[in-house]
Amino acid sequence: MVSSDQEAKRARADVVLAALRHTSPATVRDLVTKTGFSRPTVISLLGALESHGVVRQSQGGAGNAVGRPAASWEIEPAAGIIVAADVLVSSALVVVASIHGGILSARTVAIHSQQREARLAEVSEMIAEAAGRQAPGHGALRQIAISTTGVIDGDGVIQRSDLVPQWNGLPLAAEISSRLGVPVAVDNDINMAALGEFSARRQAGSIAPDADLLMVQMTRGFNTGLVLGGRVHHGRQWNAGEVSDILGQPLDKFDSPTDEWVESAAVAIGSMAAVIDPDLIVITGPTPASLLAIRRVVARLISNRPVGAPPLPAEVSGLGWAASVSGALAVALHTAAGTLLGIPDPRPVPFRNFDLVTAELEKGPHSTMTTTVPSQLRTDTLRVGVVGVGARASLALNSELEENNGAITAVAEPHHLARERVVSRLKKDPDEISISPDVDGLIKAGVDVAFVTSPDDTHADATCALLEAGIPVYLEKPLAITLDSATRVLTTAYETGTKLYVGHNMRHMNVVRSMRDLIRTGRIGEVKAIWCRHFVGNGGDYYFKDWHATREHGTGLLLQKAAHDIDVMHWFADSHTTDVVAMGGQTLYNQVSDRRDNTDDLMVDWFSHDNWPPLTQKGLNPVIDVEDLSMMLMRMESGVFASYEQCHYTPDYWRNYTVIGTEGRIENFGDGEGGLIRLWNHRTEYSAEGDEQFPILGDANGHGDADVLTVTEFIRFVRSGARTDTSPLGAWYAVAAGIQATDSLRHGSTPRQIPSLPGEIVTYFLNNQVK
Repeated sequence: MVSSDQEAKRARADVVLAALRHTSPATVRDLVTKTGFSRPTVISLLGALESHGVVRQSQGGAGNAVGRPAASWEIEPAAGIIVAADVLVSSALVVVASIHGGILSARTVAIHSQQREARLAEVSEMIAEAAGRQAPGHGALRQIAISTTGVIDGDGVIQRSDLVPQWNGLPLAAEISSRLGVPVAVDNDINMAALGEFSARRQAGSIAPDADLLMVQMTRGFNTGLVLGGRVHHGRQWNAGEVSDILGQPLDKFDSPTDEWVESAAVAIGSMAAVIDPDLIVITGPTPASLLAIRRVVARLISNRPVGAPPLPAEVSGLGWAASVSGALAVALHTAAGTLLGIPDPRPVPFRNFDLVTAELEKGPHSTMTTTVPSQLRTDTLRVGVVGVGARASLALNSELEENNGAITAVAEPHHLARERVVSRLKKDPDEISISPDVDGLIKAGVDVAFVTSPDDTHADATCALLEAGIPVYLEKPLAITLDSATRVLTTAYETGTKLYVGHNMRHMNVVRSMRDLIRTGRIGEVKAIWCRHFVGNGGDYYFKDWHATREHGTGLLLQKAAHDIDVMHWFADSHTTDVVAMGGQTLYNQVSDRRDNTDDLMVDWFSHDNWPPLTQKGLNPVIDVEDLSMMLMRMESGVFASYEQCHYTPDYWRNYTVIGTEGRIENFGDGEGGLIRLWNHRTEYSAEGDEQFPILGDANGHGDADVLTVTEFIRFVRSGARTDTSPLGAWYAVAAGIQATDSLRHGSTPRQIPSLPGEIVTYFLNNQVK
């Protein structure tokens, strides 16, 4: 039994914690000023909060002697995490946040299983995996909140779900809690959306904490969520808001809704508003294209009001399909805080870094309008063509994965061993697919998409021919080997409107995504410098035994090899290079005299770790005129400075990124499964371990794992126009920096500038290739 004094103390502790969340670190004096409590009270409450593991004395604070408070206090970053999940018919948006409200990650995951138990297991696993990725360094999982479709009672039991009938009667909260050992809250997605819209406005100060909000979602039917006095109203039978089909037809059927439809929508919403008299009405539709229709409904709502009547406050949703997971976040944070402090109604925990959620939703569809598994967002099998059946051609095999539903039907390969390479690289019977010596033949064979994996100097011509034929292209990096040809590719894509995708697969490697998430969540402040050291231990086998060793076919390895890392550094900085200078030369492989023509072989035929030390290499290319050691300095448009160093004869093969911001730095050690990222964000002397460590999960197969993700992203982009993480514009900026750096290196290390692209092309690619 908790006494009233204990309850009051816990409530006061919540006030101190809320103040510390707003300003961390803070001195005791700061907290006395903010809370109005006495100094002894604040010190006592901080001690209690410290014992709960939610605050700590700042590491930069003075003295920890008994009876002497630290100079300042801060929230404890390892206090624990929560997971919010919006589980719809065919996808789930899973968000992980610290219990103090900082969003750590957001991922949209396809739900493949349709059977009751299999679907439940799949959702449990995706939540556990998301939590597991963030738990190191952030503490244990403390609370889960799930938004999903259907009528859901107060115990988290799905009473009825029209869209997911296999879950009718499922005690979802209890099942997930039993599997993961964590408290779970479950509510209807419209209710969660209403709470999400309310919470965002309450946090922004545009609505009172005890206000009323009516949420109207016009999708397959006509559904409402209601927040009364700051709390979700569920109704006597947990059925409030289930007024589906009141308009007869869903909004997604109306590209230009009729006046009659707009009038009926306005009457329905106005009638509900007249009964409830809310402080605000928020209206949302199925897609961004519904914005015009919603605005027409809002205008009609206003015009329908009688003269002299008070205005009807109505707005378009500001969160869209992020509203439901936003509500789930609010529930999870509120519940976790209440449990930690032992009080029923803690102060709202504001969340930060919500742009991670919106950025994730930009990639593709996540809504109740999608009723099939994203991997099945398809009709016919895509006919896939491959240009160049060399070392990288096998990545096209990922198009044949079940979720991508493609089939390689044609190749273009001029080499006299084309048939043999079709067997070895593509695992195909050469008699069952079309084999042409050129791109024209592949186009005539009839393909829906094409992968260009031929030598770099052929990229521009092959890609432009395919784009002009209306065939979407997956172009293996680099985009091209000259500025003119790179610009020609973008211009052709712009003029034809045919989809172009460039395979900068490192944007899908976990080490890169994890570091970018740390940057975007503000863990190191504003980025100021990025350094990359690339130890290319396999360089002799990869780049000095075939066409890669020549300027004629690749310009140089600051283009061919560095394009990946330049693109990553640009992505980290959300900017691109404008000025560059470089230095380097032929320092080793030009001394190796054992040369031969390897035209009939591929890298897989000669690669071996036994080719060591580098000066004992055999069978190098007859012509070697590219550098094996290079360094470049970059200045970006945003003012970020960057450096890149590349050596092709190190004993080890990996890349190391260091990113320095105004409040800390991060650095990776290893770039695949088993490696880790270290974070330093407190002033110290030498500290090998850093302040926090984050394991690198995934990428055990290096490029192979990321190849699957990039090819899948390409297919999704072709089928549905979904936004991609890779960018042809980013690819252009990467090769432009590499080309200009190479020119600098070969001409006295004199500075070079990156030219500008036409504005309409920049806008086109920033808009996901939509004019």
